Amino acid sequence: MSTEVLTSEPTKAESDGGPPLVRAGLRGFLDLGRFDVLAVVALVLVAFGLRIASPILPDFLSGGGTVSALGVGYPTTGGSSAECTTVPVGPPGVVGGVKVSHIDVSVCGYVFDEVYFPVDAAKDLRQPAESYFDPEPPLAKLLMAPPIAVFGFNSWSWRLSTTIFGSLLVGLMYLVALRLRRDRFFALVTALFICFDGLAFVESRTGVIDIIAIFFVALFYYAFLLHWQARTRAQWRTTLYVMAGVAGLAFAAKLTALAPLVVAGGLIVIRGIAPYLAGFIPWLRRIAGPGRAETIMWRQAAGPRALLHYIAGGLIALAIFGASFSRYETIQHQDVYFFTGCNPAVSGLPGTPKTLNVPVTHVGSLTVPNPVEAIDNIVQITAASLRYHAEECHSHPYSSLWLTWPIMEHPVLFYATSQPNNGPVAEITDMGNPAIWWLGILALLFCVWRMTRGPNAWRVLVALIGLGSLVAMIILYQAAVRYHDPHNFNTSYTGAQFTALFHQQPSSQYEIARTSPGFWFAVAFVGMVVFAALVTISAVISRRFVPAFIVLGYIASWMMWVPGNERRVLFFYHALGILLFTALALAYALTAIRGIRFRVGGRQMTLAPVAYALIGSVLAAFIFFYPIWTAMPQSSADQQMRIWVDVG
Repeated sequence: MSTEVLTSEPTKAESDGGPPLVRAGLRGFLDLGRFDVLAVVALVLVAFGLRIASPILPDFLSGGGTVSALGVGYPTTGGSSAECTTVPVGPPGVVGGVKVSHIDVSVCGYVFDEVYFPVDAAKDLRQPAESYFDPEPPLAKLLMAPPIAVFGFNSWSWRLSTTIFGSLLVGLMYLVALRLRRDRFFALVTALFICFDGLAFVESRTGVIDIIAIFFVALFYYAFLLHWQARTRAQWRTTLYVMAGVAGLAFAAKLTALAPLVVAGGLIVIRGIAPYLAGFIPWLRRIAGPGRAETIMWRQAAGPRALLHYIAGGLIALAIFGASFSRYETIQHQDVYFFTGCNPAVSGLPGTPKTLNVPVTHVGSLTVPNPVEAIDNIVQITAASLRYHAEECHSHPYSSLWLTWPIMEHPVLFYATSQPNNGPVAEITDMGNPAIWWLGILALLFCVWRMTRGPNAWRVLVALIGLGSLVAMIILYQAAVRYHDPHNFNTSYTGAQFTALFHQQPSSQYEIARTSPGFWFAVAFVGMVVFAALVTISAVISRRFVPAFIVLGYIASWMMWVPGNERRVLFFYHALGILLFTALALAYALTAIRGIRFRVGGRQMTLAPVAYALIGSVLAAFIFFYPIWTAMPQSSADQQMRIWVDVG
């Protein structure tokens, strides 16, 4: 592992008010050396090999000395592909307009939500495309479709796209970290944490859309950091429009792109008005750090028409988002449901289907696209999707509350099977790597302290506002969930658990009702918003950008789900955005630990071995929990030994 540090802290000239270094040209601006390019390629290849080949089964104890790899196509619900029922396929190998393999997926089944997304991707491939309603934007399904078209509809093909994007995410996080702090140790450790985390690993090997969406979120953050560090007019405008294009792709994959948009928007606005804030709020000068020349150069690069360029960038993002519906718009839809409310006593949501016609018009004898109707269709589909998320309120045995995500209290059980007579068992849970998630909490607290500068009273005040508001939110929300009220049930429980917990009528009658955390919870949530605003100001004014950016990204990725959890169930995989910043925070803390040196007697000591030991604990935890992330057959005792959190 390279120990070279390429510092991004202001140089002496910059600290003294001199102009910062301007790196001309694309290569100079990206500032990637040969080592960085090789590191990204190596990280992606290692991640891809591990994801595509797993579960890897070593057989050394039997004396054979062999190693077998079942691969990403394993498992399918109902057993391995050899146990699936085969169906005769005619010479064309096409059923319903989609190439299929010999595997009858209706018999083999899917792993967790693969029952939805790969099927929708196959429907997009048909000629004509088949109508379906999915409350998520279409891009991720379109990206899942090419391997299905080439290799047929089977578990290997519908998981290949997520495996590719999950592997690319590892290399991308190296670039994000390197752009935050020119320290290759920090960048490598961040990427390794993403590579060896269980949540990212499982999502990369399952045909669901979340890892594709989070890849574009990470790509947006990288484009934003390039824009943030622009120093010339060409750099500023180029990075702005690249960022806008990536934003459109991120929203087209999943609406979780809202978090990075809020982070980027807040930082850009505060940077733009920072000189005026210092004039109206004199105490801000007490926390100001070096880097005024850098900010001035960024504002000069933006020019007088900066707002117009941001508006144009927003329009580009909207255009790309709309373009992702092109395939979806080629057929008439009769199943776009506008839900009218939630009735917990019945399965599904009551709603009224609306027909959306193919947006075409006639010009003489020609049939041409109708852009006005196409835009209206996209608005209608998006509105129906948002209405679904607002009204959906049925429970699920693997749902979890937002407040449990940092400690992974209730992850999702994706797959489980067992053999009779106490034979081997196999399961897949999206539990994260405890060495990353639990140590990451301490690392985030470290970032909270490091992100501010100036008087200690100011630093303590910011920390107290954030931590106090968060603790109040957790206590108040938990109290509301546990309140003995038949109209205020916990979304994480169903059936007998539900009835036993609340001593109420069976859940078939009252499956779930909305949670009302109350007025003081809203006040505490506003406190978190104030904390986020102070973090944003600190990132811009105090020049502690790296820890402030990590804390701000973590808060945005977490708090965006809070307003929805009182109305609908959420799952641990919604914390994928949190994982990005947990990895960054832990890598940042270990980088600081690695740099600590002190003298004991006449000998200089360093804490670098502690940092390396903690990295080793992440790798050891990955090896230990590997069987429950890959459905590797194991004994019941071994399986129970690895259940450290509630996955059932």
